[in-house]
Amino acid sequence: MAKNQNLPSFREKRKILFSEKTSRERMRATGELFMQAGRYDDALELFERAEARDLTGQIAALAMDSGNTPLYMRAKKILKEEITDREWTALAANAEKAGMYSAAYVAHLRAGHEEEAARIRSLAQSVGDQELQATAPDQETEQAPAEGEPGDRKD
Repeated sequence: MAKNQNLPSFREKRKILFSEKTSRERMRATGELFMQAGRYDDALELFERAEARDLTGQIAALAMDSGNTPLYMRAKKILKEEITDREWTALAANAEKAGMYSAAYVAHLRAGHEEEAARIRSLAQSVGDQELQATAPDQETEQAPAEGEPGDRKD
């Protein structure tokens, strides 16, 4: 993840997002700056307003590859695409491989893989994943756990 000191501040970003004078091209370009800096939630916010489906799709692909369930869910929501069972399964596998057990757990639950979700829960307990341990075993939430959750970033 590259750090970029030339990113707009919180106020500048809001002005770009909500000014009637801001072009889609400027929103897209600003979103690309955030994307290059690894600030994918900020980038998605701009891409959604700019209707930049191609770049939103790129973030979805990055989220899938890294197993970032919350980010993938947000990108797919912006794209207005349902997540298939096959995608949930791949997302769970990628999250587990990356050691993101909470994300793998949620993806398995969403895919309807109760046994795999239970296995991940046991695995998380053995490695001390406190966040997942605090989740009730039968709790299926609308939002993925806080790991990378949109809106949690304080600029």
